[in-house]
Amino acid sequence: MENAKLISKSLLLIYCAGCLLIGCVSNYVTWSTNANIKKIALGMSKDQVVSILGKDYLIASSSKNDYGKPVEILAYKSDSNEEYKLKFVNDQLMEWNREFINKYIIKDSSP
Repeated sequence: MENAKLISKSLLLIYCAGCLLIGCVSNYVTWSTNANIKKIALGMSKDQVVSILGKDYLIASSSKNDYGKPVEILAYKSDSNEEYKLKFVNDQLMEWNREFINKYIIKDSSP
């Protein structure tokens, strides 16, 4: 009976440690984005920025400006409610900002 209690406590401890570890690992990408955003500078190439922030981004927008130069906006997840948007013109970082993502948007259900 005492062995069963010891095994139960050990399994519970392993389960709790596993949950904690999984939570930390899943947030590593967002934490590293927050830390690495301080390393980028306007004028950097897209390749330089991606080498700092990583390849885990979304292409939020892609177009051409009035002068025919390519414009691309990359989005990096920061934390559960934020993302960084980086604007490249002709493969050069021209602007970046951090946006709050409202995950509690209520959709209109009317026809």
